[in-house]
Amino acid sequence: MEHTNEELNKIVLDFLNGHRKALLAVVSPDGKPKVSLMLYAVDENFHFYFGTRKAFQKYGWMKENVHVSLAVAEEALDPLRVVEVQGTAHFIREDRTADVLAYFESKNPSKYYVKGAEDFVMFRIEPDHVRWLDATSGELTMTDIELVLPDHKHEDDAGASQA
Repeated sequence: MEHTNEELNKIVLDFLNGHRKALLAVVSPDGKPKVSLMLYAVDENFHFYFGTRKAFQKYGWMKENVHVSLAVAEEALDPLRVVEVQGTAHFIREDRTADVLAYFESKNPSKYYVKGAEDFVMFRIEPDHVRWLDATSGELTMTDIELVLPDHKHEDDAGASQA
């Protein structure tokens, strides 16, 4: 069954809102990938919100190279359903962190181990590309999602991201 872009956006957002963990891939200065399991929240613009500590490698590496990938997978073996995202990391300004953290916690009530740390920071990933893999029909389909987004602007960036 063919879906409209709006229907696919809703299907994928519903899937993402039904999950709490993503695998985030960042790139080290020597070009090697590193994957971290992260708790996340997603908004209606397909922006993913995460928190970390400045002491963690991924923080420094994302400051140097803002290009990241993430994946959210159905935890059951069958049927396979996965969202893959490539995008840009934007660090949240310190004066906006509490508001973004409150939003995050309203969407993801999991125990959040790093939030009390003195060097806690939050960031947002804005997607450049989203792919939906779905095998609920019995056959694997891969669909590049054309995002249908409401108008938005962000006032929470901690400076410009590197392109």
